[in-house]
Amino acid sequence: MHFWVKNWMHSVPGKDFDAEGKRVIVSHSCFGPLETRSWYEMRDGRYCRRICMIEGIQTGDVFTDLISRDEMRRVLEQETALCRKYGKSDMAALFQMEKDRLSHPV
Repeated sequence: MHFWVKNWMHSVPGKDFDAEGKRVIVSHSCFGPLETRSWYEMRDGRYCRRICMIEGIQTGDVFTDLISRDEMRRVLEQETALCRKYGKSDMAALFQMEKDRLSHPV
């Protein structure tokens, strides 16, 4: 499930951790020039932001940064608001659940 805002595709949070121990929570893909941005949770509870430049003058550049829980919370708030603005209440609910989970870890 996803929606578009200009050249950017926004996707729902992942459910499972991949082989590298990452679970993508917020994912944006741009198709002009091709670029991906993702905010994810590591299996050990840390959060990261990753930007991959796939084409254009920065082709091949990858930037990965650790981010705080507060920054992850702000990203989730922004994504939830964007979903609501574009009438994607089902996706907004998924991002809200992620935000609630972040506020009350298991």
